[in-house]
Amino acid sequence: MLYASGARAQELCDITVGDIRFDDKTSVKLVGKGNKGRIVTIPDKCAELLLFHLKSNGITNKFDKYVFSSQTHEHMSISCVEGIVKKYVRLAKRYNSDLFPEKSYTPHSFRHSIAVHMLESGIPLPVIKNFLGHTSIETTMMYATVSDDLINRYLKDKNILGDMIPSKQSIPATEKSGLEFLKTMKV
Repeated sequence: MLYASGARAQELCDITVGDIRFDDKTSVKLVGKGNKGRIVTIPDKCAELLLFHLKSNGITNKFDKYVFSSQTHEHMSISCVEGIVKKYVRLAKRYNSDLFPEKSYTPHSFRHSIAVHMLESGIPLPVIKNFLGHTSIETTMMYATVSDDLINRYLKDKNILGDMIPSKQSIPATEKSGLEFLKTMKV
């Protein structure tokens, strides 16, 4: 749910059953910083798991109940979310260590990951900004650190450079040595 919704840990803790709409597409109302609300659509698989969770806990029609609780409290805390993330990342690392290059992961790692994956999928920054509930595009820009491979793929796929860079075949042999810098370009 952290990844699918892009929710902050506190937003996840504060979701009530009444904040969820199971229609053609499942949506969740998240209330973020400054008490600003936004509605995000979550993928079908996540919606299925969420509905299963609600049914298993007998809270499907209890609209004022928090969706996620801890073993001791009805309202889960951020530290509880952090503990759950830490526990399951540790387990996942045990079986798939090569998929977890970072030393540690936090609930915010999921929010960061969905933002980067949206960006890599070609979703415009203003859409990502709204999805994450940012007030300013500058905040969203912090997630816009992309790899060289992604930059090169965009340049090539979107034909940004067009015909500005000639192919090696179209360069006369006498001029090839003067254009050695083109070898360093990753287009």
